[in-house]
Order: sequence, then structure tokens, then C-alpha cells
Amino acid sequence: MELIERGRGMTLNCNISIIFTVKNAGIGLYMTMESLKVTRTRLPYEVIIVDEGSIDGCCDFLMYYHFPSPLKLLKGRPGIPSRNLAAAHASGQVIIFCSSSLYFEDDCLELLSRRIIDEEVDAQSPRISIQALAGSSKGLEGCGGILDSFATYPLLYEGSDELCWLSPDCWAVNLQRFRDLGGVEEGFSSKELETAEFSIRLWLTGGSCKIQEEATLTAVYRPNFSYEAESYRWEDDLLLLSHLHLSDENIHKCRQLVLQCSGPEVLQHEREIVRMAASSRYKYASRRKREDSWLFNRFKVGV
Repeated sequence: MELIERGRGMTLNCNISIIFTVKNAGIGLYMTMESLKVTRTRLPYEVIIVDEGSIDGCCDFLMYYHFPSPLKLLKGRPGIPSRNLAAAHASGQVIIFCSSSLYFEDDCLELLSRRIIDEEVDAQSPRISIQALAGSSKGLEGCGGILDSFATYPLLYEGSDELCWLSPDCWAVNLQRFRDLGGVEEGFSSKELETAEFSIRLWLTGGSCKIQEEATLTAVYRPNFSYEAESYRWEDDLLLLSHLHLSDENIHKCRQLVLQCSGPEVLQHEREIVRMAASSRYKYASRRKREDSWLFNRFKVGV
């Protein structure tokens, strides 16, 4: 595995590990790092970047990049979720997963970390202000059913800071809690449903997701280039999530959504998905404290 470290003379007594997983991010990663560089914070942090096989050179600038905190660049590995790979190299008490679309605000790292460090919350996300540039897209909108709920952020419980699922653009969690839950699940092609699955698992095993109302970050969605139109299939991701956690009734509803939107040919992978999910479903079921119907009823999620 390729590992490049910058800032070796700096302290590794970090409160926070900020993690980016990128693939063909264009100028986005550079702009995000420049924003982070000038963000005011009193907490020591490190940055870990996982390059998932970019061909656009979006990480090339890091070889000679001056950054005031420790910086690690990892090469993604097939079969290992990039977020798990980065977490294995993290030294912070809190890990913050970020997209390469973000612009940071002063003191946001404290706001995202303090309640987790103080063990007041399990995981949290900030408010996200979205700027979508011409030609950009986020992929899940307009598909209907539970996918519309996944595309809704923040989806809050009435009168509280309880959040149904964390933002795929930015979410913070205690590192040990992340490891105890087994990290993110293998097999997802999108960060959106990978994040939703972890959020559901956290809720169903007795934890919770919260929004940090005092922190607002901006996400700038830029156009996708032709080489980014690759193997993302929301259908497989949805079926995997459903077979990991949902009741038979809700699995059937997800399958019907796939059929309605994409036709029967996309179900050809379902048997393999069921096989892949079986051991994890059994493991998670043994730790379950809540049913998926409780979660969906609480947040008024339509399946």
C-alpha cells in the first residue's frame, strides 16, 4: 500500500482526524484543502486522504503541498472501503469524514467534535448549504420511495436535533465507536447510501445521529466529467442496504422500487447481494435494539 506522510515533525497527539476519500475530484480537493488551511481552530488535527484511483491528477498537488497539520495520502485498495482504510490510520479521538466539495467555517471543527469528545452524542453532522454549479448532479433525487428520503437532508425528528441519517458530505463520529460498529459496510458504490447504512445501523443498535445546528458548511457540487460516469448503481446499493437491515416487507418495497425505476434486469445481482449481506445481517441482528419500522415511523420515512 502506498503511503505518503507530510509534517512528520509535528505532534501526533491529535484530537481530530479529518478524512477525505476522493476519485477524480478535479479542483475540488485543492479548494477544500485551501479552505481547511485557513479555518480557525484550537484543536490539533491531522488530514488523511484516500485516492480511490483518480486519473485526473486531483491529488498530484499534495506531493509538494504546504499544510500546517500532519497529512497522509493513502492509495485505495480493492475490497476495502476507503473510509475504513483511512480510519485504520487515524490517531484522532474523533474522525470527521468529509467530501471534496466542502468549504469550512471558523470553529466548525470544535463544534463537530466537542459533543462527541464529551460523550454527549454518538455521531453528528453540520447543516449543509448547497451550491450546485451548472451541469452538476447528486444522483438520488427523483427516484421516489425511500431514495427521496435518503436525498433529504437534514431529515429531523420534530422539535429535536435527532437526525435520521448523517450527511454524506460531512459526519463526525468517535473513532472507537466507529471501530466497535465495524466501520462502514463493504460493497457500496456510493458514499450516499454507504453513509445512510451506517446511520441506520447506529440507530438500530441503540445509538443516535444528531445535527450540530451551530455549524454550517458549504458544499459546492461541480459538474461530473465523462470519466466519472462509471459503475455507480443505486439499485445494487439499495438492495444491499435493505438486505442488511430491513424487514421482509421493506425489502419487498425496495425491490419493487428498483423494478419500477430500472426494470427486472437490474435484479440479476440480488442473489449475490443476499449472499454478501448474510453474515453481516446476522451479526447486526444480534446487536439490534430497535426495528427499522421504529426508525422509519419516527422520522416519517416512506419506503
